[in-house]
Amino acid sequence: MPDWEVKDMAAALEKHTAVIDGLLNQLHAEEWVAQGAPAAYIDQLKQTKQFNSYLTLSAQALGRDPAKLTAALDAFLRIEHLQSLLDSITAGVRRYQNASLADLLTAAISQNSATREKLKDYTRQLAEDREKEWEIANREAQRCRATLAKRPPAPPAKKATPAKP
Repeated sequence: MPDWEVKDMAAALEKHTAVIDGLLNQLHAEEWVAQGAPAAYIDQLKQTKQFNSYLTLSAQALGRDPAKLTAALDAFLRIEHLQSLLDSITAGVRRYQNASLADLLTAAISQNSATREKLKDYTRQLAEDREKEWEIANREAQRCRATLAKRPPAPPAKKATPAKP
């Protein structure tokens, strides 16, 4: 995948996190607890907001350095974790707050699925490329080592004798 396409994907991820953030800001987990929901929803909503902001930072890092495997992997792992958190939060929204808002959250999640799949494919391809590069570098290092090992040792250096006056 060319760098410009990865940068576009990272920008799409960043834009998506803004949409999710707007929806998350409409959620009121404290009110859910008052209606009998588990108190864990409060922490889960905080964690979801936090991971959404982490994904924003990961997307920015990927946009800055699209060839960096750790940036792609970080963004992919964060989006996967955020997905699971959002699935749980959506269930709480549907049951304790507003089914229409849950539908909006579900739509926002699914809207990003194509980007998530592209990121997964890109991360896998980038890892394969780096692995091949490492194998080539390792093979070349072994070849050089073998070549150096086959050379006869250099003759000992002659001691310089001081010139006679």
